[in-house]
Amino acid sequence: MDHDQFFKKLMHLFLRDFFEIFFPAWVNRFRFDQVEWVEQEIFPDPPRGEKLVVDVLAKLPVIPADPPRENEPRESVALVLIETEGSTRLADFRQRMYDYTTGAGDKLGLDVLPVAIFLNLRMEGRNTDVFERWFWERRILTFEYDYVALPGLRAEDYAHHPNPLAAAWSTLMNMERDRRALAAVEAMDVIAASPLDIERKHLLLDFIQSYAPLEETQKRDLNELLIDPKRERTLAMKRLWSEEMKEEGVQQGMQQGMQQGTLLTQRRIAERLCRTKFPELPDDKLQNRLGRLSGEELEQLTVRILSATTAAEIGFDE
Repeated sequence: MDHDQFFKKLMHLFLRDFFEIFFPAWVNRFRFDQVEWVEQEIFPDPPRGEKLVVDVLAKLPVIPADPPRENEPRESVALVLIETEGSTRLADFRQRMYDYTTGAGDKLGLDVLPVAIFLNLRMEGRNTDVFERWFWERRILTFEYDYVALPGLRAEDYAHHPNPLAAAWSTLMNMERDRRALAAVEAMDVIAASPLDIERKHLLLDFIQSYAPLEETQKRDLNELLIDPKRERTLAMKRLWSEEMKEEGVQQGMQQGMQQGTLLTQRRIAERLCRTKFPELPDDKLQNRLGRLSGEELEQLTVRILSATTAAEIGFDE
């Protein structure tokens, strides 16, 4: 699974839900129905600065308070930056979080609310973390960001939350080991019974299947629990998801096969033209050159061969 793309899609579909669960005080400060997803690449030091790719960057209109709150955003819109971290190297992440936040804010000229999601760190569950820089005893920089550390939260506090996203994410939270299989099935029950559309249901199911820390014996227990007749709806949802995933895999395989077949055909055509027009070209040199070219480059080479009078004109000048 492409971790970054998965969570990008998850946040695109569940951004408001995420705030409702973990940051309810902020829900009424943004117009989530007017979200604009921003290009994720930021350049903190152009033109030679390192390119940084942000997981999720959303531009949201701000709902002004009456009377205005203290330290209101400077503009009528603000940025929400969400980074998902699967490793346990917190020091590196803090630096990156600071770079992303300042880079995005400087590039777009907007205030940024940075939020981190930790998949494997317990931390304090839900709190703020700090990145600091010191010059001897002098602290010259303090940067804070909010975080949600799923393993540090109590699963029982979220498993029966009315929001299905909370039920799905509770499978990564702190619970007794022998409850993990049942917790995963109960989360699936909540998702199956929810009014979510099929895309959102399958995405949450995909999250449980891919990220819930289940051992092989627990996975077998999960499948046995799903056979219960009372879970007919949940089992049907899972079967439909499995069939769609299988069909998607077959289609991707066919598409890749077609692309590879097209590339092979282009290479053979270019090779045949080269051998016909320039028979003096060494076989190994020709094979190596053609083997490194993409489909578009092979197409361009084929056009050049037709008008070329020497091998040097098509790049064989050594």
